[in-house]
Amino acid sequence: ISSTLLFFILGGVCYYCNFQPTLKSHPKFLKKQVRQEIRESMLSLFVLNVLTAPIFVVQIRGYSKLYGSPEEGPGYWYEAAQFLLFVVFSDTMMYWLHRLFHLPLLFNTMHKGHHRFVIPTPFSAYAFNPIEAYIMSLPIHAYGFILPMSKFAYIAIFLISNIWSFLLHDSQDTFHTVHHRNVKFNFGQFLPLWDQLAGTYQDPLCFFSPKRSAQSFKTRENSRATAKGSS
Repeated sequence: ISSTLLFFILGGVCYYCNFQPTLKSHPKFLKKQVRQEIRESMLSLFVLNVLTAPIFVVQIRGYSKLYGSPEEGPGYWYEAAQFLLFVVFSDTMMYWLHRLFHLPLLFNTMHKGHHRFVIPTPFSAYAFNPIEAYIMSLPIHAYGFILPMSKFAYIAIFLISNIWSFLLHDSQDTFHTVHHRNVKFNFGQFLPLWDQLAGTYQDPLCFFSPKRSAQSFKTRENSRATAKGSS
């Protein structure tokens, strides 16, 4: 229930504050898309909650490296450092997992459905294959089993990651929107680091520049003219 409320509150706020209504007239925006996104996200969240429950049970029973007060951790310096370490750790895992789901077999059987939403709204944040959504969520939980992590940081990161997922799918001219327009680029979650290292980075400013849009339009018009001339 709490995850459903969180989904509609955060998703609703991001949708009404960030998503541009004019994008609904985009030719790639699907008929009844928002309804589809919500339905698929609800299914994914239900399965995700069921599969994640055992992880929480193991954590509650003390089989992780989560700790309560700063005195129980490596030191006060670590209270801030763990957030930076988590971002690096999480982004590394998520980048390569995301690349994995773009391999032909996994893309066609799991990930392709999410990319139906070329012009996503925040409600598509969890519109994934449920098993894929679970696998992609594992880095958030894995960190606390590998390295020390305060319970406060764990909860904060969990909430921030949820908010970030909604913001990634608001179709603003930003990093992840490039990925929905062209699946060959921008696989990272928080940082462009691995995309830059692996050669899959596309600068949103260049991608969404008016000059590039004009060139794309000219290319399409030339293609149509060529097709008519050959017919």
